[in-house]
Amino acid sequence: MPIHVFVDETKSRGLLMAAAHCQAEDVGVKRKALRGLLLPGQERMHFNHERDPQRKKIVQLISEFRLTVDIYQADRDNVAARHRCLDAIVRDNATAERLVVERDESTYGRDGKVLNAATYRYGCHGKLRWDLLAPKEDPLLWIPDAVAWCWVRGANWRRRVQGFCEVREL
Repeated sequence: MPIHVFVDETKSRGLLMAAAHCQAEDVGVKRKALRGLLLPGQERMHFNHERDPQRKKIVQLISEFRLTVDIYQADRDNVAARHRCLDAIVRDNATAERLVVERDESTYGRDGKVLNAATYRYGCHGKLRWDLLAPKEDPLLWIPDAVAWCWVRGANWRRRVQGFCEVREL
């Protein structure tokens, strides 16, 4: 089954990147379900700006999706750490059909170069299609945003997501 992988990060307490795996055939249904949780006037979710009751609804929905989310952590948020995370994500998802990374304007050019080089390194150039998108362009980017936020908050929030997360090595 073809897999699509959606990636976002949090720069709170170092750098943490979350990569959510979704079966290609389920992408449309999951996008629709996430859009259904938007509040009036919202064009996208940003977990940091949600209130706790809404966060709980979002995490509950994500847990019902039965996805796997890989967690990549670095002690520092710097260019080298970001490159290591992106490289590891390509390494671990070289057989995926598509990789979508939330676009960070400050790293856009470098991210593209790292992703391109990694696809060559891991033998998936031309097979693994990747994109750097704004979060409003694909609701499935809201999943790694929520999971990353929960993970770094620890305690009860991490417990809500840890059942479908796997910490990966850089």
